Amino acid sequence: MINVYLLGDSIVTAYGGDSENIIGGWGDHLGCFFDGGINVISCAEGGKSTRSYLNDGRFIDNGRFTKDMFPYGVGPCLNLIGKGDFALIEFCHNDDDSARGEKRELRHTPLGEPDRDGVYPSVLPEGGTPYAFDCGATYKGFLKFYIRKIKEKGANPVLVTPPPRGYFKNGKIASVPGNHGGSDKFGDYAYVRAMRQAAEEEDVPLIELFDRAKAYIDGLGEEKFKYLQSIKDEEGKTIGEARFGRPKRWPGDYDEIMESGTFAETDNTHQNRYGSFVYASFIADEIKQKLPALAGHILDVPAKTVPPPKGLI
Repeated sequence: MINVYLLGDSIVTAYGGDSENIIGGWGDHLGCFFDGGINVISCAEGGKSTRSYLNDGRFIDNGRFTKDMFPYGVGPCLNLIGKGDFALIEFCHNDDDSARGEKRELRHTPLGEPDRDGVYPSVLPEGGTPYAFDCGATYKGFLKFYIRKIKEKGANPVLVTPPPRGYFKNGKIASVPGNHGGSDKFGDYAYVRAMRQAAEEEDVPLIELFDRAKAYIDGLGEEKFKYLQSIKDEEGKTIGEARFGRPKRWPGDYDEIMESGTFAETDNTHQNRYGSFVYASFIADEIKQKLPALAGHILDVPAKTVPPPKGLI
C-alpha cells in the first residue's frame, strides 16, 4: 500500500460526501481514480498558506494542531509520512498579496525580488514556529522547506500548481493582482512561475493543474465558469458545506438554487462538487504521465462519477 498525502488549502481539502456538500476540493475525489493499492489521505485545510500551515502545526508538530481539528483525526502530517509515500503539495491562494489586514498578517508569504533572469529568491524559514509575517522567508523558500523535510523521510514530494481564480478579461482568465500574484516584467501569474522554479531547482515532479484548469475554463467561457464554482448566501457563507451545519445535496439542491436565483454570489475561488471532480481528473491524468510509481494504479474508469450541474449539460 502506498500512501498519498495531500498538503494544501481549501482547493485541495476534502469537505466530505457528495450527498451533503455543494462545495468541493479535489481531495474529495482523487482517491476514486486509484485502485486499492493507493491510499489517499487529505491533510489540507482552508485558509492556509505555506507559512500558516507550518505555524498551525499541521506539518511539523508544535502542539497547536490536534486530531479533533479539521481534517479530523489526521494530526501533524510529517509524523505520518513514511518511506516510499508521496506528498502532493499545493499552496498559493493564501500566499499571494490578495488579503488585507489580519488575514494578510496570518497568511502572506512574499515572493521577493527576482534576479535579472526572473528567478525568485529561495529564502528558507529558520528556527521554529511561529514564522512571522516579516521573517524574511519567501514563497519558494517555504516550498523548499516542505520538499526537503519530506525527502528526509524517504518520501516523494510533488508540487501541484494551483488552479486560477475566476478573474476574466475578454472572456478569458486574466493575470491580475490577486490571481496568483498577477504579472511582472517577467511574465504572468508570478506565484505559479515561482512554484515551477522551485520544482526544477529541487528536482521534484510538477503536476500542472494551473495550465489544465485555465485551458478548460477558457474553453467554457466566463458565463459557464460559474457552474464549476460554489455559491454563497447573503451573509457571505458557503451554501452546502456540511461540516458547518449547512448540508445540501449535489446536484439536486444546487440546480434548484441556481435556477431560482436564491443565492447572493458565485464564489470565484472555490469549486463545487463537479468542478473539484474535474480538477481531480486532471491531476490523475498528470500522475499517470509523470509519476511511474503511481501510474499503474490509475483506474481506466474512476470508481465514482460526479454528475455535472444542469448549467453544463
